[in-house]
Amino acid sequence: MQKEITLKTIAALVALAPITCWSTKHYPKKEISKLGMNIKWHHGNQRIHFTLNAPTRGWLAIGFNESKELSGTYLLMGNVIGEETNVVEHYTQNPGNYSPISELGGFSQVKDIQGMENEFGSTISFSLPIKPTGKLKKQLKPGSNYSLLIAYSQEDDFQHHSIKRTAVPIVL
Repeated sequence: MQKEITLKTIAALVALAPITCWSTKHYPKKEISKLGMNIKWHHGNQRIHFTLNAPTRGWLAIGFNESKELSGTYLLMGNVIGEETNVVEHYTQNPGNYSPISELGGFSQVKDIQGMENEFGSTISFSLPIKPTGKLKKQLKPGSNYSLLIAYSQEDDFQHHSIKRTAVPIVL
């Protein structure tokens, strides 16, 4: 009896495997390293998943814009404070002037937030929808070209200046 149930379960899983593979399109992981910060991403289940790592115990940030300019950047800033990991979506109106999207009438679509800190630095992971709602966010579809802002700080306070910052062209 037990053997029959196991065989039926295996047969059902084998039968469902092609459906699962066809309905969930996955893309290869991509990675970039600059200024000591490492960013990895991959697409899956209509979301883009990021992992950021930097040699700091302060905030980490990535941002997306069509140009290298700061104005108009969709900025994601994260920090780890004690046992809590935060990732906040911001919109950059101009250099030094960025606000949480929640204060500009939008709402957060960040999910799967995790993070940790140790003596070597911070690691934060999260996901975003590839087709967000709201005019201040960017569509993060596979193959999209963006200038990726990379930055981090020695402090957890998002208003504190970065110690490292650059922008690099990427293809998601």
